[in-house]
Amino acid sequence: MTPAQNIEVVRRWFAEVWNQRNLDTIDELLAKDAIAYDMGGPGASTQGPTAFRAVAEHLHRAFGEMHLEIEDIFAVDDRVAVRLTGKLKQTGPLGDLPPTNREIRVPIMCLLRMRDGQITEGWNHWDVATALRAANAPVTQTTLF
Repeated sequence: MTPAQNIEVVRRWFAEVWNQRNLDTIDELLAKDAIAYDMGGPGASTQGPTAFRAVAEHLHRAFGEMHLEIEDIFAVDDRVAVRLTGKLKQTGPLGDLPPTNREIRVPIMCLLRMRDGQITEGWNHWDVATALRAANAPVTQTTLF
């Protein structure tokens, strides 16, 4: 696929999986052997659509109000880089932490590797600490799951 086609796949990923909460898109756009590095914070990675769906469900439950806005996106060969702003409100439990109804804005950066119209690898960096503070997590907690 061309870099422009890869960008469109990534745009669709963020629009459908995160903003529209259409988790069936995961099975379509995430390769069976895909790895999402640091999805829930440093060292909290997932592999494959089933594990990723569980993470997405967890985050959607915790942040009942969520919108990810793409600020910048570009592609070279099989890589797509995207910078987003996440607007989140913790309306549900985050693990054992009860909802706080706090609203936060978090910066997000992702570098994605694509193959045949699917995401095969994703390196994620986002302000997990702000999300944890909004949930009243203990200071020793460094990941969402």
